[in-house]
Amino acid sequence: MFKRDHYSSGHSNQNRFCGQHFKDRFEKFQQHFFEGEAGQRGEGQQFVPVNISENSEFYEVQVFAAGRKKEQFQVSINEGILTISCTENTNDATAYIYKEHLGTAFEREFQLNEQVLTDNVHASFEDGVLTVILPKDLDKVKRPQEVIID
Repeated sequence: MFKRDHYSSGHSNQNRFCGQHFKDRFEKFQQHFFEGEAGQRGEGQQFVPVNISENSEFYEVQVFAAGRKKEQFQVSINEGILTISCTENTNDATAYIYKEHLGTAFEREFQLNEQVLTDNVHASFEDGVLTVILPKDLDKVKRPQEVIID
């Protein structure tokens, strides 16, 4: 198995790669990747993962937002757009020595189709996951049609 100091004797010039120089560059990479363009949606907004599933009766939107409270979320529908937003937790007085989870405010928007009954939308928050149920208007759902082959 590889040992940390296995190649250290006689190669002091090459050992800088594994020293502080590498650590500094790796931390800059992490900052750029997780906090920079790839990790954000717009200025000051953190990217949060979302899963959307569908069954015959409703759509389900799950927003994965660990470390947040139900009171921080706002869910609204306006002109066919579902907006899910979360405010920043300003009561956190913890002095972190290292922090990867930013806990900043975010907002996600989703265009709804005409099948969604916007009057009966339901949202719940449990175990760090906000779940929004969007029931379908079964009268507007197009049923699959089988085509007979000649």
